Amino acid sequence: MTKNFFLLYTYLFLTLSVCSQSDESVRIHPIDSKIVNPEEVFYSRILPSLKGKKVMLVTNPSGIGINPEKIRKEFNSNNVTISHLIGLEHGFLGIEEEFSKSPVTIDSIFGLPIYHIYKLSTADLNTIVGETDVIVFDVQGVGMRCYTYLTVLKRLMDASLKKKINFYVLDHVSPSIHLGGRGDFVEKKYLNFAGEFPSPVFTGLTLGEAANFYNAEFLNQSIKLEVVPVSGYKRGQSMESVGVPWHTPSPNLPLLENARNYFSLVFLEGVNVSVGRGTQAPFVYFGAPWMTDPSKLAEEMDKNSNKDYYFTVVYFKPTFGPHTGKICKGLRLNLINVKYDPIKLAYNLISSMKKIYPKEFKWTRWSTVYSIDYLWGNTKFRDSIDKSIEYDSFNLTYKSKEEEYNQKIKKYWLYK
Repeated sequence: MTKNFFLLYTYLFLTLSVCSQSDESVRIHPIDSKIVNPEEVFYSRILPSLKGKKVMLVTNPSGIGINPEKIRKEFNSNNVTISHLIGLEHGFLGIEEEFSKSPVTIDSIFGLPIYHIYKLSTADLNTIVGETDVIVFDVQGVGMRCYTYLTVLKRLMDASLKKKINFYVLDHVSPSIHLGGRGDFVEKKYLNFAGEFPSPVFTGLTLGEAANFYNAEFLNQSIKLEVVPVSGYKRGQSMESVGVPWHTPSPNLPLLENARNYFSLVFLEGVNVSVGRGTQAPFVYFGAPWMTDPSKLAEEMDKNSNKDYYFTVVYFKPTFGPHTGKICKGLRLNLINVKYDPIKLAYNLISSMKKIYPKEFKWTRWSTVYSIDYLWGNTKFRDSIDKSIEYDSFNLTYKSKEEEYNQKIKKYWLYK
């Protein structure tokens, strides 16, 4: 009896332990997923309704751009013309490290002009948008203001005002949606291509929800907008737990791990270190030739990690960005809890760097403006670190604005 009771107790303990794990530990194969992606709705319902229309297509391999041959075949069979291609930051194939130096190039796949929106004037963008009937926007975002695809969405919506254009957004699950709106807002002086959308640093929205929010709050519902949601998804579910695969939106976010690390390490683009661009681990590795004892930095960061993450020492040689071609000493960010606080991590990491390497550490500039001010949206992040203000006090400078924003955006949620 005692032996049987022990076996039963052990079985129940193990079963309950497995069941109590967070959904991030459960991985569903996409073939078993109950999620219906907007692509299916687009090809079955929307595309046939666009017969005879001219379409401006905004995509890359994170959306329907993953299959150019299918685009060509389906558009032709439905008698729909691709009149314009919009070039996102990393190109139609999502593999370019740098911005195009020309506003218009010829796409090698479709043989059509591709307009690089970040090189176009407002007048030029208005002109080409006016030459089309429909805009189809389908890319993976990360839910951050500084990720330029959100700026592209805003600029295209602005250019669609007072035009009879059908604007379709095929939505995607945002890997940062669980964070809600986080961070401060951008001040007018610091508007830039990597920070133009009227939201905190973390939008708390998918791209489709962001489109609905912007259309209602800033454009008076003037855009004829249809957002096609991800069917079967509930807010806060991890992509792994519902079987949504990660399709690389840019060369430096090849894996979901890179994207989750990006939430915090993108702020290091405001200081004089490499964030691993041009290595096998972008936004996982970071460091610099001057970082002589990275283990000391790792020990300092462990004090406030709450075991959400840890750092290990690495050596790498970036082929792009700061310190190109030089051996960098640094750290690898290893996430344990994917629902960590990325702003707190970034703030404490940069504060610790400045404290440990006071002579070597520098804030970088983009022209006359500090890069971190562009990323954060104002000078408060940098000023607070320079004044050695603790994170909890810094966080209070924007907390009330966060709370007000998070209440406002709830009515635009597509997933509950």
